[in-house]
Amino acid sequence: MRLAPLTRFALLPLFVAFGSGCFYGNHPFFGNGGNIYVSWTFSGASCSQTPAVTQVMVAVVNDPVPIRPNTFACQVGNPPNQLVIYNYNPGSYLVSLSGLDTNGNVIWSGSATAVVNGDAYVTINMSPATPSGPTAIANLSWSFAAADGGFFPPCTALGASDPDRIDSVALYVDGANDAAQIYGCNQGSGTAQVSTPSLAPGSHSLQLVAYQAGLNYPFAQSQPVSVTFVTNSPATQAFTFDWLVGGVGVSWTYPSANACAGTVTSVNATFDGGYSTSSSCETAVAPFKRLPATSSTSYLLTVDALGAGAQPSVVYSGSLPSVLIQPGIFYDGTPARVVTVPLN
Repeated sequence: MRLAPLTRFALLPLFVAFGSGCFYGNHPFFGNGGNIYVSWTFSGASCSQTPAVTQVMVAVVNDPVPIRPNTFACQVGNPPNQLVIYNYNPGSYLVSLSGLDTNGNVIWSGSATAVVNGDAYVTINMSPATPSGPTAIANLSWSFAAADGGFFPPCTALGASDPDRIDSVALYVDGANDAAQIYGCNQGSGTAQVSTPSLAPGSHSLQLVAYQAGLNYPFAQSQPVSVTFVTNSPATQAFTFDWLVGGVGVSWTYPSANACAGTVTSVNATFDGGYSTSSSCETAVAPFKRLPATSSTSYLLTVDALGAGAQPSVVYSGSLPSVLIQPGIFYDGTPARVVTVPLN
């Protein structure tokens, strides 16, 4: 039984959904009433890792009074991926969730029972929705093409401290513009494997892109590969990532031998496009590890030596108009991979 909706909002760190009416079922009304707190995942992944899902539809199956509204943005709530359905009497309630794509199709689904005797908390781990016909999956793994100069480790955990980390891999199916699934980079590297969402049996084009969450450019990508999906017999496919970034070491020279003795406190090296690093005055080489690159990408490089203070002024500056960056070629600690900017 769901009570009449509250007439005021509660200050909770979750989205609040209201309904109206009561359900007189077979449950005895004993104990304490409460709210149902619902959160969700997709085979263990979050909304940000499952971008094909744009909305989540919620229903309490054994309550004939519908929830209004019943459809929410996938990342609703703070923290995201959760909401509260207010005002239930004691009893058991079947909560059903559906993950919807941009066209409103149900592509994930799941349910769980919430037992209300006071507030009830349920986490529903949705599974890919079963289409009307047969489906199949493929198991995927990946590795990176050899890098000249090294890029180690190629895969790191999401949220790791390495600013050059590759923490995410996106799967694109049949040339779609939106990722069908996002995995942690470590999940499919080495001997590990990940599974695709369920697809119709037959041939599908699969492509993987490796990147760092929060950046707007990829680090590496595979070529599209045609994979045949067979019901009850998962295909296995290994991918190799081709590099889309390169690197170089940057050094500089001062016009004064004692520039680091109080005149200069820090140095900024910046490639056009916003790729920059800040170093101490005494730094010999500032390594850049992930500049977007093709076989003929060149950048303007500027180096500014800054004085002290909250808003330090430029003491010395210099630039190189065209620094060539090639994919898969990185700074390796040798002078051959270093460009030097004279400061004036």
